[in-house]
Amino acid sequence: MKILNDFFSPQLPDNIGDVHLEWNFKEYEHEAVNRTWYIVGAIVLAGLLAYSVFTANFLFAIILLLSVFVIIYQFFQAPREINVQIGEDGVIIDKRYYPYKELKNFWIIYEPPVYKYLYIDFKSDIKGVYPVPLSDENPLKVREFLLKYIDEDIEKEEAGFDEAFSKLIKFR
Repeated sequence: MKILNDFFSPQLPDNIGDVHLEWNFKEYEHEAVNRTWYIVGAIVLAGLLAYSVFTANFLFAIILLLSVFVIIYQFFQAPREINVQIGEDGVIIDKRYYPYKELKNFWIIYEPPVYKYLYIDFKSDIKGVYPVPLSDENPLKVREFLLKYIDEDIEKEEAGFDEAFSKLIKFR
């Protein structure tokens, strides 16, 4: 049981070095949506539910209904404040420590006011890429400090498809 407990609530190491940069961001932004968004969503949901009943795919219908429940539940929850710390020995995001030896590279996309993100790529393909909103943090300071420890991927110049699509449909 201790292994599962450590997995879901990892402990920070005793000494993580000096923290040089620190900021907070909201877990997600509440996007204001109009009545049309809800109408289109309801029509798409009704169409998918009708399709699942027509094809006798009741598991798909259950998954759709559970998804709607989760979306509605999240809508009424206030977003958590997530803390980011960048220090000499690694990065801490939301009480989870990532030493530099686990990080492959980073890049920053800074096109205010829409995109202000630090993207951290891990050596492990399982973890993927972690987008971190920069909020009001100076991107040049973040870049300058991270270059001391990991490489910058200068070929990345725009947000990924999933990031752009979620902004487009106001689902974040």
